[in-house]
Amino acid sequence: MVMSHEDMLKRARQLKKQKTSTPGASPSVPPPRIELHEETSEPDLEPLTRKFRARGKKHPQFLNSQHSRKHNYLRHDINLLRAQDLQTLHESILADLHKAEASSLMLMDQFNLQSTQKSLDLEQKDQALILSKIETSRLTNEVTELTNQVKRKDELLADLQHQLRTLEAEKESWTLKEKDLLHNSELLKDQIGSSLNMRFQLALEQVRVLYPDADLSPADISKSVIDGQLVDTDD
Repeated sequence: MVMSHEDMLKRARQLKKQKTSTPGASPSVPPPRIELHEETSEPDLEPLTRKFRARGKKHPQFLNSQHSRKHNYLRHDINLLRAQDLQTLHESILADLHKAEASSLMLMDQFNLQSTQKSLDLEQKDQALILSKIETSRLTNEVTELTNQVKRKDELLADLQHQLRTLEAEKESWTLKEKDLLHNSELLKDQIGSSLNMRFQLALEQVRVLYPDADLSPADISKSVIDGQLVDTDD
């Protein structure tokens, strides 16, 4: 059985007390020594290991004392510990425990600080992500609205283009009708002119019959009677 440091101190005090208080004790008998064993026998864990491996679910229990005695308890450590005073070892152990506790608290504080900072960073990233999603949604809505506006503008433009084509077709139709009317008007003018000229000639023939001696050579259908005289008029 491995004795702890406290057990070693208690055992040393008991031996010292027995040496000073026991009468008739033989001075030749040396006090019992506290041996620091260099090594202890390790239990055979192979059958237990095979058993747990066969089950596939459990593992053999890890023993810190066995691991430390096998890997951290060396011959050099034994020689150094034998040369030191127990009180010095006790104080050294207390100092190391204090240093380990302080280091543990410092590491815990650093861990908490880093965890807090990471939490703040994650919160800021979450807020930035939320703002980004909100902005993306707003821009998406704006793009959708602009797309709808462009679609309505395109529909309006297509309707205006259809109306323009209709008006151009109507314009072409009216242009053709205008040409027809102008042509018919010219024909009508020619017909009216021919009819008037023929009637004028018939009237001259009647005048010649009525007044054979009258000079009708100045008479012309293009002339007008102004103040009792025949006067040429512009067309």
